[in-house]
Amino acid sequence: MPNTNFTNQILLLRLIEILKKLNLSRVLNGKVNIKEGFWIMKRKISILLAILMLTMSVAGCGSRDDKKTFMLLHGQFSEIEILEQMAGILIEENTDLDVKWHDSMQTVSAAEANRTKAVDLYVSYDGTHLTTLMGHDTTDVPEGQDLYEWVKEKGAEALGLTLTDKFGFQNTYAIAVKKDFAEQNNIVTISDLVPYTKDLVFGAEHEFFDEEASMRFVPFNETYGIAWKDSKSIDIGLKYAAIDNGNIDVTMGYSTDGLLKKSNLITLEDDKSFFPQYYAAYQVRSTLFEEFQETAPNLEEVLNKLAGKIDNETMTELNYYVYVDGRDAYEVAKEFLVGIGLSK
Repeated sequence: MPNTNFTNQILLLRLIEILKKLNLSRVLNGKVNIKEGFWIMKRKISILLAILMLTMSVAGCGSRDDKKTFMLLHGQFSEIEILEQMAGILIEENTDLDVKWHDSMQTVSAAEANRTKAVDLYVSYDGTHLTTLMGHDTTDVPEGQDLYEWVKEKGAEALGLTLTDKFGFQNTYAIAVKKDFAEQNNIVTISDLVPYTKDLVFGAEHEFFDEEASMRFVPFNETYGIAWKDSKSIDIGLKYAAIDNGNIDVTMGYSTDGLLKKSNLITLEDDKSFFPQYYAAYQVRSTLFEEFQETAPNLEEVLNKLAGKIDNETMTELNYYVYVDGRDAYEVAKEFLVGIGLSK
């Protein structure tokens, strides 16, 4: 049976974070009415229950001692699946390990499965590692230290999980506008967009307007000094249709989302570094390479073959092939690896 210490640690951190965000004093001092206050509580508690259910789903996985088999985890969305398939191809072609696959899991459950050896690798992001798994915020990273390097070191100490070398791209929050509008007005950064916002309508999913979170709509506007003509909270599945139809002019996306290409959008440089970084890498146990030293002594070298090989534009295109064109993730991963000389 898996050790539950790690799970309990994550749940405790998340519970503390949620309790902080409940901020009941806002209800008591009249800044939020009682109805809204209880709605906030209900929503945050629902998040905690979801985390509990996800981590419980790992309880029956157990650990493995087989050092001839390497267990990979299917991704819940195209980006994760493509990168997992790349790992599978590289491992099968460069080691004697037999690659097996486990059904997809949510982030916290995947980390627990990885730590307890139910699986051996997952795709993660330094920002996710910092906030979701370690329970920290970007302000916890000492000034002058790189977030990725700090997370890599501290994650190994606190969780027994670390990251391989970065692939090169980061999938963070991004402000997106129509490509032709940006080109016509020479808009490259978010600051370049500011003079035009008084005539533009901003739209994003409901969560982006959540005033309980720090990386959201109000603090974003304050950071850049933005005043929109109007703003709209839109279902996440409809925001690209809304910008395609002209109902909104600007949206918040994710920097490698394949739908950005489909809607002919470009992301603007976050020149004031408002959004945290989310560089992608493989998440592995800090003991993984030692565990496979006899059966795959080159495993670390193999997984790091992708270091610096995938930029944002490339990852967006790969996601587009799978999510929009409906191509098979293995096929897309293999084609990419052959194209950069890492597979035959």
